[in-house]
Amino acid sequence: MQEEILRLIELQNLDLEILKIEKAVQEIPQSLQKAQKEKDQLFNKIEHFKNLIEEKTKQKNLFEEELKQEYQRLKSTQARLVQIRGTREYQLLLREIEEIKKANKQKEEEILKLMEEIEKLEQEKRKLEEEFAKVEEIFNQEKQKFDDYCNQLNQEKAKLIEQRISLSKKIPARLLKKYELLRERKGGIGIAPVDNYVCEGCHMAIPPQLYNEIQRDNRYYECPHCKRLIFFKKFYLPEEPSEPALEEKDASSAS
Repeated sequence: MQEEILRLIELQNLDLEILKIEKAVQEIPQSLQKAQKEKDQLFNKIEHFKNLIEEKTKQKNLFEEELKQEYQRLKSTQARLVQIRGTREYQLLLREIEEIKKANKQKEEEILKLMEEIEKLEQEKRKLEEEFAKVEEIFNQEKQKFDDYCNQLNQEKAKLIEQRISLSKKIPARLLKKYELLRERKGGIGIAPVDNYVCEGCHMAIPPQLYNEIQRDNRYYECPHCKRLIFFKKFYLPEEPSEPALEEKDASSAS
């Protein structure tokens, strides 16, 4: 029974190491998160400028097409002048030509204004794209570091899993099944030590009689609170002797 408990404890330690690796792989480093956030923000800004440029370019193209049509109308209207005989009609046609020219001039100014706005937006976009390229390089470097780190962890995990498979074969199937069920239901911990009447799995005090039995039998029991397998800590996990104090060492060497 003692050998089975020792193997279960070893299995639990392996499982905790595997769980630790799995959590580490899922935790994205702050430096990578920061680079990703900056990258996303810059990307959204660039997209915003692209949309503005596209809208203003469409407006400019529309104005240019309208201006082209107005130039044609102006040309046709001016050609009619030579055909007019009456003074009144001639004056009306001259007024119409002036209105077309005035409207065309206004349209030309609007087109120039749009061209200036587009150029400014293009400049801002280029600055953002340069900044984005720098941030993306930092992001790629940080991601490569994290990927390398994860690959290393996964290699360690693969070794631990091999050890786990080998160790599991040495544990009775019934006991292993019970442990596995508890581990799945209890946050990765299926067996826990008891010390000073307290189950270290749920941190609840167990009855004195059960505590006495655990010390006497040196076998596993079940915690009445969390239902985990429990064992007497001081028997299976004895504390390592502490290093003697410096004064004691000096005294012993002096004697």
